[in-house]
Amino acid sequence: MSQDDRSRRDPAAGSVRDMRFGLEEALDGELPHETVERMRRHTDGCPECAEEWEQVRRLKELVRRSCADRAPSDLRERIADQCRTVTVTTTSTTTSTGADGSTVRVTRSTTTRRTLPPA
Repeated sequence: MSQDDRSRRDPAAGSVRDMRFGLEEALDGELPHETVERMRRHTDGCPECAEEWEQVRRLKELVRRSCADRAPSDLRERIADQCRTVTVTTTSTTTSTGADGSTVRVTRSTTTRRTLPPA
């Protein structure tokens, strides 16, 4: 893809932008149909752009498939248990002054984990 192919004047923004940034939006159906068709026609004559279009399309398809898969039941149970577990940390500080005028500060923390019953 040449610099001239990649950089186009964006009439809406009034600036030069890289047309590759529209690939994801085109594949997600977020661009006007005419814009996507213009991009597809360009890829018909530009092997480099066609390859990039196909790579982005395959990546998006892989992500869609991966997100549709269900996690194994033991993993789902562990995550649910983690979400029901509450950790509470209580901190208290005590300050005292010694006979020689020194100050001693003692901080104590107590951590309690509670697991809520399944819903």
